[in-house]
Amino acid sequence: MGSERRRSPRVVVTDVSARVTVGSETLTGKLQDICRDAALVEVERSYPLQTPMTIEVELPGVKGVIRASGHVIRLAPYEDGRHSAAVLFEDLPKEHQLRIDLFISEQEA
Repeated sequence: MGSERRRSPRVVVTDVSARVTVGSETLTGKLQDICRDAALVEVERSYPLQTPMTIEVELPGVKGVIRASGHVIRLAPYEDGRHSAAVLFEDLPKEHQLRIDLFISEQEA
């Protein structure tokens, strides 16, 4: 087994839509997992590594939208043509970080 490289705990998420913005293009994706400093989101197509991306989500049980900007650090294509992009957050506002922390702590309880 490989060792976990993440600095923060990750929570798998189901049935959470995400608004994904790349440049001037905005599309709907699905959040797959989230941690304090990154998220994995399913998107309609592949993007190159280091592509700037903004994700907006509303996590269940947490008030307010989380808007996180970052860049693509990993890609995961699926056989059926879907893609997932791991986005490392940059300069996440403290209030949004607290929302993620609250969500993770509720899932771990």
